[in-house]
Amino acid sequence: MSALPYLKKKIGQSYLVWFQNSNNYLQMEEPAWFVLRKTEQRYKSETIASEFAIRYGIAPDESLSFVNEIRSGIKKMNLPHKVENDKDDFSTILNGHVYQPFSTHSYKLGNKLLAFTYESRLFEYYLHPLICHFETTEKSTKMPLFELFAYEGRIIFRVNGEVKGMWAKDETHLVKGFIFMFMINLMHDKTDADWLMTVHASALTNGKKTILFSAPPNHGKTTIAALLQDRGFRLISDDFVPIDRNSFCAYPFPIAMSVKQTSTDTLASIFPDLEQKPLNYISPEKSVRYLPSNDSCDLEKDIFPVHDFVFIAYNKSVDFKWEKLEPLKAMKLLLDQAWVLPTPGNAEILFDRLDQISFYQLTYSNNQKALDVITNIFSNDQY
Repeated sequence: MSALPYLKKKIGQSYLVWFQNSNNYLQMEEPAWFVLRKTEQRYKSETIASEFAIRYGIAPDESLSFVNEIRSGIKKMNLPHKVENDKDDFSTILNGHVYQPFSTHSYKLGNKLLAFTYESRLFEYYLHPLICHFETTEKSTKMPLFELFAYEGRIIFRVNGEVKGMWAKDETHLVKGFIFMFMINLMHDKTDADWLMTVHASALTNGKKTILFSAPPNHGKTTIAALLQDRGFRLISDDFVPIDRNSFCAYPFPIAMSVKQTSTDTLASIFPDLEQKPLNYISPEKSVRYLPSNDSCDLEKDIFPVHDFVFIAYNKSVDFKWEKLEPLKAMKLLLDQAWVLPTPGNAEILFDRLDQISFYQLTYSNNQKALDVITNIFSNDQY
């Protein structure tokens, strides 16, 4: 097995392990951890299994089977991180490729201007509905040009004529996040190296601190964010939240909220124009309306450290359930919804931050109770 560089954090009797080569995280218990340590020291499977059998009182053949299984998993976790958007030999051709644009829009992100050209209505549909509230008539000779177009079955993203990203047609789920990072960097005068991670979450602030509300799709995250706005909290970002690696602050990226059809009735009284918004069909099972935030973020002032994460789970059979999570369970939930940038040192920063963050899980169908408990977190340093 190739070199096995990793970083660990012991939490209780378990270990959270980051594999440097793959930028992957794995939770391990003691028997598997024993195999990892021996594998790192380059012991052969048979040698590890022999010691394992004595240490844990397990038959030699069962020990060898277990060791081989764990080593196989470690090998997969240690595979080099796949470089997304490998531009390979197409780059030279694509940098000069000319196409017929379907549309060009100008956007203003904070005080930064950006032009964006879409080759087709479909490519425009990927992004424009989420950022159309940034559209402006302002122009500048220095504004960067973003382009999204197709070439030989691939989706291409170009900035000022240089290819930055390339995807297969079945990788459209990767396109938005990649382009959003370029927008965020432009908006905040940063580079990828300045960020610790991005989180699939809604971020709201009371002007003193920011709380992240994270959940898989269709679990009530955006609905809670919208209802909290009605209580006077400010939306920093919905769906895509960048976290600074040094300050652990959430930075604003106020794309439109994606309101599911099932949430329209709940939110229509708060946002009277919601039902007039066009319905966008994401898939046969999912349709949304895009709703810009009522507030415009102040990019200088609305930046606060994150000390609390709330994992949201809407469940119509559960009235209200609230629990504070142990770090290990919390990290598993967080890593399911986050992308930790593979910048050297980020894993160590994240591990160090664990002890400074409170993690909660909210399962609910009662909006009033959910909003009350969240309001208390905003009001108190401890809850």
